[in-house]
Order: sequence, then C-alpha cells, then structure tokens
Amino acid sequence: MNTKRLVIRHGQLSDAPFILSLLNQPSFYRYIADKGIYTKQQAEEYLQKTFIDGHQQQGFGPYIVANKLGVAIGMVGLFQRAALAVPDIGFAFLEQYTGQGFAYEAAAKLLSVYQGKFPQIAAIADVDNKLSHKLLNKLGFTAYGKAVLNNDSTALVVFIRD
Repeated sequence: MNTKRLVIRHGQLSDAPFILSLLNQPSFYRYIADKGIYTKQQAEEYLQKTFIDGHQQQGFGPYIVANKLGVAIGMVGLFQRAALAVPDIGFAFLEQYTGQGFAYEAAAKLLSVYQGKFPQIAAIADVDNKLSHKLLNKLGFTAYGKAVLNNDSTALVVFIRD
C-alpha cells in the first residue's frame, strides 16, 4: 500500500532493530505499554507473532510504515483483542516523525483498504493521549466510553467507527 509520502508494507524479521527502537521509546511506554521487547531476538519473535502470523491467521494485522526512502518510521494496523468484538486500529511512530501527518495518512489508507470488511472498527487510546483522540476524531471515530482492557487496570478510551 502506498500513499503520497509513505509505503505501508508487511513486517519482516529484518525490521527487528526498528521495532526495538519504536517499542522502547518513552511515548510508547507512556501511552501504549511496555511490551517487554528488549533484545533483537525478542523483537524478531514479536514481528513473527504479531506482524507475520497475525496476517496469516486473521487476514489482517499491523504493517510497517516507511517513508519513500524506505526508512521505517512507524507502524499502523488492525488488531483483534479478546476484550473487543471488532478489530481495532492502532498506530505508533518514532517520536521524531510525530506531528507531521504521517499517522493520519497511514491510518486513513489502512481504513480505506479495509472499508466494508467489518461492521465497525474500534480504536483504544490512553485517557491522556489527546493527540491520538484528535487523530481518531479526524478519522471518523467517536468516543464511546472507557474500558479496562489490560492487566494493569488502566482505563482506556474506546472509540468506534461505523
């Protein structure tokens, strides 16, 4: 999948260094979670399970977002969580690439590709992540309420897009 400025592609094991950087930046810890991915081997296992196996088993999953030079700058994808009846969209970008419209561009492209395949798509965001709330509203999502979906008992805002 391509947009004007981005290449949205399947993840590969060779993306492990990028995934290590993405998942271990302060904003990822703060607004998403500490995924416990601290080594290249753990990053490869995460890529295999989440990016590669997810697509093979469910027909959807996360993608690597790269700029036109091929440099990985973020991820966007659909996830199926046990606590949600429909897939939810998620995105994360290296901090130096935030605030430039890349997340919107990638998420809008992903939603257009999967349009009509699900009755609804959800999104979840940390209560304090106002930039994600703004982006989700711009993408046509409406805040539905709050729910605890993780083991850490943190309430998240649940958004729905019909």
